[in-house]
Amino acid sequence: MTDGKRTELPVMSFEKPPELSSTIGEQGKRKWVYPDLTKGKFTTQRNILTTVLILFYFLAPWISVKGNPLLLFDIAGRQYSIFGNMFLATDLYLFALFLLLSLIALFWFSAMFGRLWCGWACPQTIYMEGVYRRIERWIEGNPRQQRALAEGPRDEMYWTKKVFKHGVFWMISTALALSFTAYFIGPKASYEMFWTFGAAHPTAMTFAVATTALTYWNFAWFREQFCHFLCPYARIQSVFLDEHSLIIGYDPVRGEPRGAKRKGDPEAKGDCVDCFRCVQVCPAGIDIRNGLQLECVQCTACIDACDVVMEKTGKPHGLIRYDSAAGIEHKKHKFVRARVIIYMAVFALLLGLFVLRLAGKETVEFAIVRQPGTPYLVQEDGVVRNMLHLHMTNADAQEHTVRVQIDSPIEAELLVLGEPFTLKPGERAMAEAFVMVQKEKIATSSTPMEFKLMDGDLVVGTAAVKFLGPVGRRK
Repeated sequence: MTDGKRTELPVMSFEKPPELSSTIGEQGKRKWVYPDLTKGKFTTQRNILTTVLILFYFLAPWISVKGNPLLLFDIAGRQYSIFGNMFLATDLYLFALFLLLSLIALFWFSAMFGRLWCGWACPQTIYMEGVYRRIERWIEGNPRQQRALAEGPRDEMYWTKKVFKHGVFWMISTALALSFTAYFIGPKASYEMFWTFGAAHPTAMTFAVATTALTYWNFAWFREQFCHFLCPYARIQSVFLDEHSLIIGYDPVRGEPRGAKRKGDPEAKGDCVDCFRCVQVCPAGIDIRNGLQLECVQCTACIDACDVVMEKTGKPHGLIRYDSAAGIEHKKHKFVRARVIIYMAVFALLLGLFVLRLAGKETVEFAIVRQPGTPYLVQEDGVVRNMLHLHMTNADAQEHTVRVQIDSPIEAELLVLGEPFTLKPGERAMAEAFVMVQKEKIATSSTPMEFKLMDGDLVVGTAAVKFLGPVGRRK
C-alpha cells in the first residue's frame, strides 16, 4: 500500500519456479492431486454439458440416420458414415479440407476463448472430472480422507477400497473402449465381439483390450499429467494467446495484499482472504493467484469456489473470473484484432471451398477408363468401336439401380454389359461398355462425350471421355 492505494501486481508472478510442474515436487516425486468439489453456476453448467457429451458418446454409434449409423469409421471397408452421409476413400480430399478447417478454427477459438475447450469439452477433462474422480470420492471419501488413506497403513480397509476402486475403474474403461470400438466396426459387431470374447472379431478385440488398458492407465494413474506433458494443444497454446484472449485469472489489484482480516491490522487488506479454496478445488493442482499457467485448463472450479467465499465475506463476485490478461490488469479488452480477422478470413475461404466440394459430390461416383492397347477398332461394316471400362461406387446412404446414358454431339450407339446395376450403399461395380459410331459421321479424331448414370429420371453420376476414331468426313 502506498498513499492509500493498492500496488498493482504483475499477472505473471510465480511463487514457484515456472519450470516445475504443479504435480512434480522438487525431488522429482509425483504429487497427487485430490481436488475438492464445489458448487456454483459454472459447475452446474459443466455438469449438464458433461452429461450430454457422455450420453452422445455412448449413443451415437446406435443412432441411425437414413439407414446408416450417425457416426461410423469403417477403415477396413474404406467407407465412413458421418451424420448419415456416406463417404468413401476417394473422399479423402474432403477429410483433408475438414482437418484444415478444424485447425484454423482451433487458432481462432484459442485466440478468442483460450483453453475453453480443455475445461468444458475435452474427453480427458469430461471423464476425469465427471466420472473417475466422482467414483473415487464415492469410494475413498473427501480429499482429506483420500490423503489419509494414501498416507496411512496398508491395512485391510486400504486394500478393500483400492481394489474395489480400481475394479470399477477397469469396468468403466472397458465400457469406454467397447463404445470406442463401435465407432469402427458398428455397435452390433462390438456387442458380439464382447460376448464371444473376441472369437467373432479377434482384431477388433485386440484393439478393444489395448484401448481398455490405455484408458485405465490414463485415468487411474497418469491423470492431469496428460494435460501437463502429453497434450500438444497445451504445449503450443501460448502461440495462439495474446493479452486479449479469454482466460481465467485472479485480480491482484483487487485481491492484494491477501490475508484474513483481523481487527487492529496496521494496513488494509485486499479481498482475497488467503483461504486456499481456489487451490483445493483445482483439478490441476495449481494456484491461480500465481498468474496464467500452462496447467490451467479453464475448468472454472476456482471461480465458483472463490465466489462462494466472496458471498460469505460480503464482497462482489469476480475476484477470480473469466477475463483477458488486459482486462485483469484493468486495461481495455479488444475483441476484434488482426489475428482474429486473419483467422476468420482464411476460415471463410476454406469453408466456402469445402461447401462447394461437398455440394458437388456425386451420389454415385462414376469413372471411365479406356481399354489399354488399341484405342479403337474399325469393323468390317464401317462402324468404329471404342471399348471402355466403367467404375461405379455408390457414395450415398440409399440403394440405387442405375443405367448408363450417353450424351454425344454425333450419333452414337452405347452397349453396356450387365445393366441395370443395383448398388447398395458403399457398394462398387465394374462393367464393360462399347461405344459405336459410323465412320462417315466422325468429324474429328477426338470427340468429347458425356456419360450419365440414371436412377430413373434422376442423374446420380456423370463422367466424360473422348471417342477416338479416324476422321470419316470434314467438318
